[in-house]
Amino acid sequence: MRQSRDAIRAWLDLLGASNAIKKSVDTQLRSDFGVSISRFDILSALERAGPDGLRAGVLSQQLMVTEGNTTQVTAPLIRDGLVKRNTGRDDARIAIFTLTKKGERLFSKMATDHNHWIGTVFSDLSKSELAAFRRILRKLNIPGSTAQPGKDAA
Repeated sequence: MRQSRDAIRAWLDLLGASNAIKKSVDTQLRSDFGVSISRFDILSALERAGPDGLRAGVLSQQLMVTEGNTTQVTAPLIRDGLVKRNTGRDDARIAIFTLTKKGERLFSKMATDHNHWIGTVFSDLSKSELAAFRRILRKLNIPGSTAQPGKDAA
């Protein structure tokens, strides 16, 4: 029973810290760039995908959201000229999203600031403490998860 209580407390601590970091980053992105963290995540995924972009379904899988949610979040990015929606060469029903040059420039600026913000959050941890933290996260037993906590995303 004691370990269960400790596990719940650890989970609540992790959840609280994660939510606080996410809220802080979202606030900064909105304030400095007028972009939500959801839109930043889309731009980030498309930047990593390169010039070939990502099919809508793959983008949704990477972000762990529904395709409807992806469509809703990409619409303003398309309207603002940051993302382009193309159709598949062999199948016009397939949507493929890519960053525009404007989107690439904006994301580059956002990524620099994002790295600084996250670096600040973890600045009181030593390199060895960060490595230990990541090792602990990778040890979590998350049923049904395809995510790999601690895996390099950026």
